[in-house]
Amino acid sequence: MKNMTVILLILPLSIFSCSNGSDFKGFDQRLAEISRSELQGAMEYLSHDLLEGRAPGTRGGRLAEHYLKSVFKLLDLKPGIKGDYFQNFPLREFRTQDLLISTGKRELRYRSDLVGTYTRRQEKFSLSGDLVFVGFGIHADRWQWDDFKNADVTGKILVTRVNDPGFFNPEIFEGKTLTYYGRWTCHIEEAIRRGARGILLIHNDETAGYDWKVVINSWTNGEYFIPSEIDNQLVFRGWVREESLSALLEQQGFSLPDLYRRSLSRDFCPVDLKTRVTITGSNLFQEIRNRNVLAQIPGETPRQIVLSAHIDHFGKRDEPGEDGIFNGAIDNSSAVAAMLVTAKILKEFEDSLYYTITVLACNSEEAGLLGSKYFVQNTDRKAIVANINFESTPVWKPSKSLMGIGARFSTFEELIRKVAGETGCTYSTFSLSNQGLFYRSDQFPFARAGIPAVWISAGEEEIDGEINYTRFWQTTYHTVEDEYRSDWDLGGMKQTVQAVLRVIRRLNETRREPVWKDNLTFPMTR
Repeated sequence: MKNMTVILLILPLSIFSCSNGSDFKGFDQRLAEISRSELQGAMEYLSHDLLEGRAPGTRGGRLAEHYLKSVFKLLDLKPGIKGDYFQNFPLREFRTQDLLISTGKRELRYRSDLVGTYTRRQEKFSLSGDLVFVGFGIHADRWQWDDFKNADVTGKILVTRVNDPGFFNPEIFEGKTLTYYGRWTCHIEEAIRRGARGILLIHNDETAGYDWKVVINSWTNGEYFIPSEIDNQLVFRGWVREESLSALLEQQGFSLPDLYRRSLSRDFCPVDLKTRVTITGSNLFQEIRNRNVLAQIPGETPRQIVLSAHIDHFGKRDEPGEDGIFNGAIDNSSAVAAMLVTAKILKEFEDSLYYTITVLACNSEEAGLLGSKYFVQNTDRKAIVANINFESTPVWKPSKSLMGIGARFSTFEELIRKVAGETGCTYSTFSLSNQGLFYRSDQFPFARAGIPAVWISAGEEEIDGEINYTRFWQTTYHTVEDEYRSDWDLGGMKQTVQAVLRVIRRLNETRREPVWKDNLTFPMTR
């Protein structure tokens, strides 16, 4: 374990000193002078073993909250909400274990075959219901697609594919570019609307965009919910391995490949699988209080540009003889550090700001974007001009390009293209568009609420041709290997901060607020 004294000494010296600027004069020079220590400090601390993975409601999570509050005060940023830096919100945590699905003929077991969460406060539970295959579980008017056809699935346990039909047919939806309708969260939302009792999402590496290990890491260490979001009939949500489900259905006389084939047609109707299952397991549950941490830099107008980055990660597991801490150095300590450096520089140029800057260190992103969702639900949306999100900011060499994940839905795209051109970069799109990353990060609750939102990042290909960022998402993302390294170049991190600051300067100077285009691939909740 690292020496804590060294970490704490590095941090204040690298982050907290501020100079005073009177206007945007000298802005480009200040951007060029962003130092390595400015970028390192917060990232190094937040990903330290002592914070134990920063899970919501844990000691490490609370340390992260108080740390951000201290940083905001030391940067002389004003409290961000009703005179306070903390926005408290309640969560319910459930840790569902020892899962078993039984048909009487075959059993599916916890971790090897399935994972899931039972969202009622019962230490032992048993849920019985009939399985219904609902294809992709999608109802999307834009693409004239309805997998339900008014079938009554009230009280049933739905079995659904993940992704959307465009993954298999480039002529519909957006081809292999995942729309929100293909996200598992959207399938759960639809199941809730239909009055289902449970849902099983079929895991396939290719359609999910990640392997079974990622599912296990994400779904076995506790699930968190805003109470109002589980006040419905859906008491169980989980994942089942494709191979395991296929074997179960074969015993019942159904072919999963045949069901898949049928689901690719607009004429598909739900299929009663003639199978009644019983889901049993044990449950740990508790109420926890979680906090977003907010600060503001006042501008000439109270209309706000919100900067966001999540501070939570997966916490730790007791693994005998192994490293059980999910440090989350890139996801999302690098992004929080990038946001703090951005805020520090904006504070230096405070007198030049037309828009007020809100800095949102949000919590429980890994649990379903809960902190950003709560913030959006409990703020004046009309006062927010735009959201710029920092997520898993690249820590390697500078990139040949800039990316605006989700920028294509708004005039943010043209703005980021201009900034890229002015700095000698190209504008690129994320090669991992099949994973729906725009819908999985904290800009998305803003977007669904009708607020133009984007995640800005240095691109995937570095100036020397390396693609470390792509490899991170394919190998290290959501694993214990996401640890801080002192030899990271940090050029991509600096480049990201510079790009965000240039976008904000342009918004302040032109006062042309971003607006939506008509190509949205997700429903808004306004």
